[in-house]
Amino acid sequence: MKTLINIPTKMKALVLHNVGDLRYEEVNVPTLTDGTVLLKIKACGICSSDIPRIFVNGTYHFPTIPGHEFSGQIVAIGDNVDENLLGKRACAFPMLPCRKCKACEIEQWAQCSGYSYFGSRCDGAFAEYLVVPTWNLVPFSDSLSYEEAALCEPAAVSLHAINIADLKDGQNVMITGTGTIGFLIGTFAKTKIGNGKVIVCGRSENKLEYAKKLGFETINLNTESLSEDIQKIVGSNAVDVTFEAVGANSSIETAIKSTGAFGKVILVGNPTDDLHIEKNAYWSILRKQMTLAGSWNSNFNSKINDWQDALKIFESGSLNLKGLITHTFPISESEKAFETLKSKDVFTLKVMFTFD
Repeated sequence: MKTLINIPTKMKALVLHNVGDLRYEEVNVPTLTDGTVLLKIKACGICSSDIPRIFVNGTYHFPTIPGHEFSGQIVAIGDNVDENLLGKRACAFPMLPCRKCKACEIEQWAQCSGYSYFGSRCDGAFAEYLVVPTWNLVPFSDSLSYEEAALCEPAAVSLHAINIADLKDGQNVMITGTGTIGFLIGTFAKTKIGNGKVIVCGRSENKLEYAKKLGFETINLNTESLSEDIQKIVGSNAVDVTFEAVGANSSIETAIKSTGAFGKVILVGNPTDDLHIEKNAYWSILRKQMTLAGSWNSNFNSKINDWQDALKIFESGSLNLKGLITHTFPISESEKAFETLKSKDVFTLKVMFTFD
């Protein structure tokens, strides 16, 4: 093992002991093994999926340290690791595939049938240190802040959905949902469709105002007529492609009804409850001969690497990534962080833990 700093034996972490029982406590620093590095965590985003994972459903075992949207500095390396990695900044693909199943044979890691995952199936990055296999590392340049780089996971998920949609010049696109993923999808979509329109629809007035500042058309589902407003924006009562980024019944039905004949609906949102679809919405799929496609995680293989593509965009400076990060907290203030995130009175997009 070679190190950049004196590695402590203990670290502070947020440990989930049971559903709703998240404790800020001292635990052992994880041990390096062959082919791994020790990442000193600098930033870790709170994903929308972390809320039900911590407070409703739990992780796959207890205790678990959550957190899968992270970046940090490589401060120690195990055996058989390139010494040039020491001191580098990196984020990490959070999936740990089995490498044995049929999906793994074709490098479709997100469809692995026996994977582990940082922050849910194994310990993640709501902690000061994390051991990461070198295969999972995604190094980035010093020009990019740790906070910006911690957005690489949702950005890669968004780019994956964009690639599945196979957007064309001049198409009109709608996103149902006003979270970080929705805004990132909209931002990437704008680069693909030329003079086409990107519409963000939702129910949060402050987030819709923010969407306008990003240059998107908006529809407030609380006060406006969906078909009439789509007509005003694109000259037709339907769009070509809709990205569903909520995972709720009403959002899915809105996506279906808003998409035109031979259009596509890309399902991205994670549901928290069972879903159902009304008969007329189902008929709409049939009659319009729509394509519904699921989008899960991201590509991280030798042919398509959404993570590297996202970092290239980040490092170009063409996006205002810091604008998506509305709040940062030390992990010692986790209760305040989650209260802020869940509050209906506070405007939040990406809430993030940061470390010294």
